Amino acid sequence: MSDNLTERDRRIDLQTREIAQEAKLDTDLGSMVPPRWRASTVIVVSMILLAFAVMIGSALI
Repeated sequence: MSDNLTERDRRIDLQTREIAQEAKLDTDLGSMVPPRWRASTVIVVSMILLAFAVMIGSALI
């Protein structure tokens, strides 16, 4: 299929690739590292959930 491209098609393809590179849209999303939960984040989230549980529990009493 790429053998059938005209010169105009090749220029458009090159221009599209350059725009994607400038916009940083050409990164491979599969190779991105997922965010990691550090111990401090886990502790803070746990404390917030515990505080909500205490507030809900005290409201039900």
